[in-house]
This record gives sequence, structure tokens and C-alpha cells, in this order.
Amino acid sequence: MNEQLIIRLGSVASAPVDWLVWSALTEEIIASGRLTTAAELPALAERLGARPVVALVPACDVVLKTVPLPGKPNRQLLQALPFMLEEDQAEDIEQLLLINGQTLQQDGQYSQQVAVVRRAMLEQWLDVLQQAGFSVQRMLPDALLLPDAEVPVAIELSGQWLLKQGPWQLSCIDSSWWPDYLALLELPLLLSYSPWPETVLQQHQLAPAELPLALLARQLTNTSFTLLQGEYAPKKPQNKYWQQWRSTALLTSAVLVVYLLTVALEGWQHQRAADSARMAATELYKSKYPNERIVNLKRQVERKLAASGGGDPNQSLAGLLSQLQPLLAQQPGLSLDNLRYDSKKAELRFQATADGFQSFEQLKTQLQQQGFTVEQGALSNIAGKVQGTITMRSKA
Repeated sequence: MNEQLIIRLGSVASAPVDWLVWSALTEEIIASGRLTTAAELPALAERLGARPVVALVPACDVVLKTVPLPGKPNRQLLQALPFMLEEDQAEDIEQLLLINGQTLQQDGQYSQQVAVVRRAMLEQWLDVLQQAGFSVQRMLPDALLLPDAEVPVAIELSGQWLLKQGPWQLSCIDSSWWPDYLALLELPLLLSYSPWPETVLQQHQLAPAELPLALLARQLTNTSFTLLQGEYAPKKPQNKYWQQWRSTALLTSAVLVVYLLTVALEGWQHQRAADSARMAATELYKSKYPNERIVNLKRQVERKLAASGGGDPNQSLAGLLSQLQPLLAQQPGLSLDNLRYDSKKAELRFQATADGFQSFEQLKTQLQQQGFTVEQGALSNIAGKVQGTITMRSKA
């Protein structure tokens, strides 16, 4: 099916909801309308719900940032973005969702586009649509779909003005605040796809008037960005044939596994203790990084240390980890279970497992020789492995 159902939600469930059925093949409007509130969505789903749904949400509820990176981006560096943005957020970083956009490079400097949205808000939007019976394929901030131009672009939609000043610079302003907002921006020129209010003093050009959702729909193919990433990514539909025979397949697989384990029992019996430890480490890693495929557990854990931060290199996350990593490499029998960085205290706390007490003592001594303040928690010997916690604070 080439038709898409585009639904623009409001910040609250009582806000009006605009919708549009759009033919991507012919670029034409099939149907459109406006609901008084989100409570009318179930009735819309009965009429139009078979089409793929693209949800648009107010740009004022999604903060877009471009974060300078200290080096070439990798998975570990991107995973450190919450630490880098934590001090800039008014809310607890745990309550926010960070969604990566494009990675940019200019004159050798890398930067990362990041969208920040309240987790509860995104879940509210998803819940409203799913409870109504829709299957949402993508979700984007509405103003992101305004056309790119040499000057800022604006359009009015449901009592709000959407403004796009750059590829990753968006605004969504209530119409009553629009004149004051433009006065603060002092834009030399603006391109409007909506009739211009006579009372608003702003140099502007008028583009051919168009239904707002149709204008936004035309840009869907120009961006692959979606807020639905990670745990919120749409689930791929399962093959019906496989679902029908799933029980038989699972039973056959279970019998095969038991048989192979029985045959191999004698061969791995002497390695049981070591395998048990590796399995525990693997399960721990999966619990921390459920979406990451494990290839080389030891190397992947070490790469988690390659996260980054800003500011004083001796106090940032990157500075602490860059000095810790070579010391860990000298202790091959010691592996990290988890770590936590406190930017206010410039403190890195990590739990580790080693083959013996000596590994902890050697690491503590090496850190102190590097000038760090080190606190070592109680060590415990469990199943032949020593576990403990070390806290290192930055050099004075």
C-alpha cells in the first residue's frame, strides 16, 4: 500500500488532532480532517487504521541539540552522551530519552545530532495511538518536515506556528506569542507557507499556500529520522507460518540442546567453573546492554571505557577513562562489571571481578601513583573470584 496515514498529535490529549491520508506514489491528498480531541482516534482507526501510520508531535516538546564530540564517534562515545548533556537538563536525565540523529563532520570536527524528549511524553503519545488501534511506524517532531531553504521557513498549524531555522533547529510557538517571539529573534527574512497576519511586523515572503500536513508529508522521504528507536522501535511482524509451528520448533530445539549437552558433558566438565563465571559475566553484560550483540565479551567491556566528556581532561569522564584504560590492560585477570560517573564530584566508581586480591591492590597502587585519590571497598571471594568496588577521583 502506497498510502500513509499522518497523524499530528498535541502536547495533551485534549488538543485537536490533525490527520491526512497521503499517497507517496502520486504525492496527492486522499483524505484529511481534524479531530476535536484524541478521544476520537478509535473511530478514525476503524475507518483508516489499515494504513501505515506516521505520527507527528509538537516540536516544542522535543529539544534538538548538536553536541560537539571530542573525537571520531563510536558506539562507546555515543553511549556517553547522557553524561555530557546531564548538567544542561533541568530534569533528571533518567526521565529523558536521548535519540541520535546524524553524525556530522566539518573541518575535522565531529558533532552528533541529538533529540531530547521526556520518556513519559513519548510513551503517552504511543499509548494514545496504540490504544486507539493504530500501528505507528515512525514518529517525528512536526517542524522537522518543513522544507529546507536559505531563509527560515514557517507555517501555521492548529493554532501554532512551526518554524525551521536550520536542518536541526526547530520551534513551535502558540499563535498568541508569535509576534513577541519574532521580535526576539530579529530574523532578516522569513518564508511563510501560511497567510501572514497583518498585525505581525516581520519581513517575509509568501510561498504558495498549502495544507500544512500535505507540505510536511512531501518531506517524509528526505529524512530517515524517527523518535522510535531502541526499545521503542516498531516490532517487525512475525511470519504467520512460523507462528503456527513455533511450539513444535521450540520443542525440537529444546530436545536437540539437551542431547548435545549430554553428549558434551564429559568434555566440558573440567571447565565448568570457568564457563559458569563467563556465563555470569555474559548475563550481566546483556542486562546492561540488551540491544548489543556479544562477539568478544572481554574486548567489548574494555571498549565501554572509551566513553567521553568535556571540560578539564583530568576531571571529565573521558579524562578519567583514558587514564584508567591502560592500567586495566596491565591486569588481564580483572574485568569491569559496571561503572558510574558523577560529574559533580569528578568521580568514577566501578565494580570489578578479578582472579585474586592482588589485582585490586596493584590497580589501586597504580592509580595512586598516577595522582588519583582512591577508595577501595570491601573485597569478597565468591566461587574463586574476588569482587570489589573502587572509587577514583580526579587529580587535584
